[in-house]
Amino acid sequence: MCFERRVKVLKRVIKKIVSILCVAVLVASMTACDVNVSSSLDSDQSAVEYNTEYMTDKFEIETEVAEVIATHLDEKDFGKIKSYKKKIVNGNGSMTFSNGKKKYTINVEDGYITNVTDADGMVFMTIDEILEEANAAVTNSAPSDEPAAETSVAEEPQPAETPDEPVTSSSESDSSQTASYLSEETQKMLDSLDTDYNKVNWGVQYSPTGMDGIVISVAPYVDGRTACLLVAITNLYNEDVTFSAKGYPKGVDGQQIGSISFYENAIRPGNTVAKAVYCEDVPTGEIHWDEIELPNVFDKSAYWESDWTIQTDSEGYIEVPFNIYSEENMMPGNVTAIILDANGDILAVSNEFIMDEGKEIPGTVKFFKKELDGKPTDLAMFSNPLAK
Repeated sequence: MCFERRVKVLKRVIKKIVSILCVAVLVASMTACDVNVSSSLDSDQSAVEYNTEYMTDKFEIETEVAEVIATHLDEKDFGKIKSYKKKIVNGNGSMTFSNGKKKYTINVEDGYITNVTDADGMVFMTIDEILEEANAAVTNSAPSDEPAAETSVAEEPQPAETPDEPVTSSSESDSSQTASYLSEETQKMLDSLDTDYNKVNWGVQYSPTGMDGIVISVAPYVDGRTACLLVAITNLYNEDVTFSAKGYPKGVDGQQIGSISFYENAIRPGNTVAKAVYCEDVPTGEIHWDEIELPNVFDKSAYWESDWTIQTDSEGYIEVPFNIYSEENMMPGNVTAIILDANGDILAVSNEFIMDEGKEIPGTVKFFKKELDGKPTDLAMFSNPLAK
């Protein structure tokens, strides 16, 4: 799947949540209301077809999500919808579906769906399950014969020996592909890294002109309702480098939809630094670089390792406590944590500036959210500690 389509798929998955909650947004400033709607029993449609169409029309739910819900309702011998009740105020409440005998409720909290429950209040569908199935449906329906060249980053500097067409690679556990504009030698070096770099399912990889030892990698993700890009810089030279750059991500019409800048001193060989870029519109994955430079190196990098745990705090918010270790005294610096699903796709990104110094530095990266749009199975951590 090309990079642009991967962004669109992720965007559509989040849009599904937004679409389901359009009703909640519209009535947020109104009083609670009950609406009963009678349905025709003369239709030749199956219960799944009928309920899918009904929810799509009445609740502005996108077809993929409505079909997932309708399929599960039918498996519970739900039949065709005869009525529904809306009780949503200020982004909280429920939407209840009934066929006259049984009922199921979509529960909404703080503007987001939490789950679907039956008449006894028992949960039989979580939002993670709904989105997982809906995303799979979107992915499986995507054309597989799209030319990978659509991911072209024509305005981005590329080395002279880079082929006109990207070389694609994929793992057995993931059907999506990475568009690589790297030379074969550079790609092998990148693939052999024993850092967290290869945990991430990158959308595109390339090197700036004349900088074969620098790899720029980009991956799409969504934060709440905002489309984002994770942009990473990896040093494959055999010495520390300082990387400086300014640019912006492009939208589907070529317009600027955000901004990005780097000034990272003394990136260690094999090390990666990463930044999240929030976009004002759907990104194509293409970044226009106004400037890319490798200034003089004035500091020395420190080799480091880390351990971490994904957990929730006392209030239920996701956090990642960690420790960074080195044989050298490290100076304060940034730590970026990326929570990943089983395919290496990004579920969440957060950053923490650590003020401590020493050979062992503890810290905690806060994510300020209680739920993720997928099941977290791994974490990639990027940092560039400097030796004191």
